[in-house]
Amino acid sequence: MSLRFTASSLALLVAAACSQGGSIASPGATGPTTPPPTGGGGGGNGGGSGSGATCPTGFSEGAPVGGLTTCDVSGTLLANTTLPYVDGVAYRIAGRLNVGVDTGANGTASSGTAVDLTIEPGVVLFGSSGSDFVVVNRGSRILADGTEAQPIIFTSEADLERQVDADPANDLGRDNDAEWGGLILLGSAPINRCITGSAYGTDSCEQAIEGVSAPNAVYGGDDFDDDSGILRYVQVRFAGFEVAPGNELNGISFGGVGDSTIVDYVQVYNNSDDGVEFFGGTVNAKHLVLVGNDDESIDTDNGYQGGIQYALVWQTPGRGDNVTEQSSVAAAYGTLPSNPKIANFTFIGDNADEVFKSNSGSIGQLTNGVIVYNGECIDWDVTAGDGDNTVWAGVGADPSFQSVLFDCGNGGGGLTDDTPETPDAIAAVQADANNVYDLTDPANVSNSLSAMFFPGTVEQGMVAFGAESTIDASFDDVDYVGAFGDNESPTDNWATGWTFGLLEDPTCPTGTSDSGTDIDGQNVCILTGGDLTEDLTLTRGNIYELDGRLNVGIDVGADGTAAGGDPAVLNIEAGVTIFGNSGADFLVVNRGSQINAQGTATNPIIFTSEADLLGTQPNAADADGEWGGLVILGRARINRCITGSAYGTDSCEQTIEGVSNPNAVYGGSLDTDSSGTLRYIQVKYAGFEVSPGNELNGISFGGVGDGTTVEYVQVHNNSDDGVEFFGGTVNARYLVLTGNDDESIDTDNGYQGAIQFAIVEQTPGRGDNVTEQSSVAAAYGILPSNPKIANFTFIGDNADEVFKSNSGSIGQLTNGVIVYNGECIDWDVTAGDGDNTVWAGVGADPSFQSVLFDCGNGGGGLTDDTPETPAAVAAVQADANNVYDLTDPANVSNSLIGDFINGPTESGVTAFGDESSIDPFFMNVDYIGAVENANDTWWQGWACGIGTNEPC
Repeated sequence: MSLRFTASSLALLVAAACSQGGSIASPGATGPTTPPPTGGGGGGNGGGSGSGATCPTGFSEGAPVGGLTTCDVSGTLLANTTLPYVDGVAYRIAGRLNVGVDTGANGTASSGTAVDLTIEPGVVLFGSSGSDFVVVNRGSRILADGTEAQPIIFTSEADLERQVDADPANDLGRDNDAEWGGLILLGSAPINRCITGSAYGTDSCEQAIEGVSAPNAVYGGDDFDDDSGILRYVQVRFAGFEVAPGNELNGISFGGVGDSTIVDYVQVYNNSDDGVEFFGGTVNAKHLVLVGNDDESIDTDNGYQGGIQYALVWQTPGRGDNVTEQSSVAAAYGTLPSNPKIANFTFIGDNADEVFKSNSGSIGQLTNGVIVYNGECIDWDVTAGDGDNTVWAGVGADPSFQSVLFDCGNGGGGLTDDTPETPDAIAAVQADANNVYDLTDPANVSNSLSAMFFPGTVEQGMVAFGAESTIDASFDDVDYVGAFGDNESPTDNWATGWTFGLLEDPTCPTGTSDSGTDIDGQNVCILTGGDLTEDLTLTRGNIYELDGRLNVGIDVGADGTAAGGDPAVLNIEAGVTIFGNSGADFLVVNRGSQINAQGTATNPIIFTSEADLLGTQPNAADADGEWGGLVILGRARINRCITGSAYGTDSCEQTIEGVSNPNAVYGGSLDTDSSGTLRYIQVKYAGFEVSPGNELNGISFGGVGDGTTVEYVQVHNNSDDGVEFFGGTVNARYLVLTGNDDESIDTDNGYQGAIQFAIVEQTPGRGDNVTEQSSVAAAYGILPSNPKIANFTFIGDNADEVFKSNSGSIGQLTNGVIVYNGECIDWDVTAGDGDNTVWAGVGADPSFQSVLFDCGNGGGGLTDDTPETPAAVAAVQADANNVYDLTDPANVSNSLIGDFINGPTESGVTAFGDESSIDPFFMNVDYIGAVENANDTWWQGWACGIGTNEPC
């Protein structure tokens, strides 16, 4: 049977979502500018006494609303204006706010003034009635560039007041709309409905936008690439206003807006007319969320030619007309029809009108979609497309559908019941073999959406239209239908974190316990120490306390057959934070088990201490050792055995340092072993000394195989090593290691992996060597430690060395930058092949290719150890592309920008261009160092305390 959503069930889901409070999953109005529930209290415009915040310079203060200080913005902006984020402040849209003065279709209107309105992340703007709205006129721009954590919110005074109501049922105002005007963007892109009947798509074809009068607001021109600014991570709530019957303000109206405008991650909630309406133009949009709007959710008119990808529409019970409607000037079909292309959509509704309504002169192409709708799916006018309702020949002229699931008509309606269009609609659906439908009884379509919006078994089994970029160049090519991918979940998806009234409050997942407390509005869920033998997912929106040693799985042994072995998988969603409060709190992933910790650049996964979360560290810059750390164990080869067994075999096992009672064992012979994924991870303030020389590192990798993915990982202020690799073959890419107390990168026991793109910053007074490699000297001929490190930037100010090679180890450093107040190189006489007079090459001995050595300012140098000095110098001299000064390394002119970004000197060094010949894991690049230039931003956003990123 098809999964259906009745009016009552949808209402229940809305009610559940009303309790979201401070949920990171869907924060709504509980973002950083919202006062606590005790705020407010009357006076002024129904507001409270204000937040105590003051308006930025240049803004006048109005009556407080909902406990917030209000700052008025009104009239016509004739100069570039910024609305800065101030905690506790909301900006009142007082009347019609014009951004600039219309510059005309070609930008030369004599009275025109082009300005930018910049709105910082987290800002809240509100209106009090339908006469309060924003018009961004032709030639001007709105730069509303929010973030997932701090969306920009356009809403109503009534909504702000509701947020201080103690009754959670009123939190969303789910029956409210038309509480203020809306947002209008106007541009000079082509349209096909002209005021004067001028030639379609030219400068002379202009039109006045609906919902605005005295004076009108005009749009249209011939500039396909016109730029009206940015709407990113923006909510528009409770807007819309009927100026006259059929003449209404939408949530967002786009009039002739060009495709240089960015529209991404935008939600319209409970608008009294359309959610978004596109009047001509070429603007594209991605990641749209349209909930509870009264008329169409997506309306396209007047020759709209853009693409929309990743669109979620939820027409809540009793609200909404068609999901999409496309209209145009019929006579303009051959010149400029409305042809909206919509891909990867999920449309949910329970109304009497249609999903896809195509009117005169319009086409429309829907691809990779899921429709669950209690009504008709399709209704088109006889003049839609090419106007021939008997031949719907294809996308070139007529509406079309590719890889769409049609689940329409439970309780009435169906695929279509209109005449005379019915045969043509059916033929259009049948034209693509990958559409899923049942013409005799659409209710028999087995739709399996998970948690209402997310793909289930039926959706996952559909054949997607995989070349969406051939339909529209703005589209991504993806291999799934619907708005969300198969790997997204109700707690971790592209709509999480910035939307309103959409996703339910997070709860502690089974396998954890609810502490009954919260931190910053997020539940604290307890991960109790012991053995985790069932798969567990740590869902986003909660904070997790690690209470004791948590073992993921029970060791399965080197060959996977150990008696009592029981593997498990720990999944961690993006944005999750896990903390401990002592050295006894740490995580061990045993052999045969996996950790799948997949953060994102904007939502890294954070492992940290309770003191860090609560802000109780006396001095964060010096804090370390406040919890244990991560230990990941695998079945790849090692060369230091408990019992002296044969190196690199299943019988060669070892216990990891820092763990006892019981020990944790690693090693085997499976070099391709997978311990899971670490991607976009921070590990902060960890490390613990069990006994002298026996310590927990930030991350310990014991015998981990190269089936494991390690990318975008930071370890900050660990009390021992940042990362330590005990044998194994795991590779790593994009490492940031800052402020660690011992080595930043330590390799032992036959480590054979590769590391590329590594930033190391050893802060003054912290850290030992930057890298250290050790091994069993007798194992050299079988399995030496041989770390290969490429594209690194090592910065330090300590008395120890950058590159320290001990017994039985080699090491190859390529395309690197070293700026270090100490020695660059120190190796033991038994390093490499043990011959300290002949360092013959990478096959046996440490080597360096295309490395800039800037060592020794204030002491030290390339090396001052004996008897290794001649051998170290010879190794550096062996490659003509190494840059150094043996007599005074401080004379090397190093020009790093912001500590670790290449400048002119680094850019002038000849790179070793064939890095994949050293290790197939390496990408071939034509520069040295971890960060090529200012445009190379792999480190931005997810790591803390470096460059322009936030402090740790």
